[in-house]
Amino acid sequence: ADEIDRMCRAHGVGYFLAYGSLLGAARHGGFIPWDDDMDIAMLRADYERFAEHFREWRSSERFDVLDCRRGRSIFPFLKVVDTTTRVQENFTAKGISNGVWVDVFPLDAVPKDAASLFKRRNRLDLLRNFIVADPTVGSSALAKLAKRIVCPFVSRLDASEYARRVDACGKEADARARSSIDEGTGVVADIVAEGTPSRVYDEALFEPIEMAFEGRSYLAPAGFERMLEIQYGDWRTPPAEGDRAVHTFEAYRL
Repeated sequence: ADEIDRMCRAHGVGYFLAYGSLLGAARHGGFIPWDDDMDIAMLRADYERFAEHFREWRSSERFDVLDCRRGRSIFPFLKVVDTTTRVQENFTAKGISNGVWVDVFPLDAVPKDAASLFKRRNRLDLLRNFIVADPTVGSSALAKLAKRIVCPFVSRLDASEYARRVDACGKEADARARSSIDEGTGVVADIVAEGTPSRVYDEALFEPIEMAFEGRSYLAPAGFERMLEIQYGDWRTPPAEGDRAVHTFEAYRL
């Protein structure tokens, strides 16, 4: 995250701690004890600049970006990776190298007629998830059964192509909302990663402030309390141990 912070501050790209990282900073002053993912969000215009200039701005080839638009990722958002490490997640698309990463999500403006975009995005992402799924892993017996039935039929499809289509839904929404024809709604959403119409945020929440995270200072949205309420409800109270979502992967240094 330090490399992303350096690049963004040097080149005037706005970014914010997001999701579990924002929750961890606000509630724990750093990582959530049971979740060591790092999540960052950017408004679409900043996201596009960051993606375009990453290799020009990075301090070292140690850092790279995985982007579905270059066919190097099965995800519809960016992953900034440390190439001196390797991680294996529970997906069948194992041909793509992936180091320890920071997820970077675009936030897109929501147009007035967003319902059809959300529906299209969700259909595409459901198919993408089946393409990359490990049929032996599932949250329930029903989920495993569904994967065993569907995965053989879609396994030959290109997950990166479907990730690009999901990303295009968000980009289209942002362009439409910011056009003079639509005039927008004044709210943004993580259309790409979540596709949840009820989880939208007033764009005014995203004025940047400094926030401590593991002894360092990163940018966070000034309206972080409202954002966390929308995402988690009572975010100040940690969930019961059995309700804590954790990520399963293997990581090692080369």
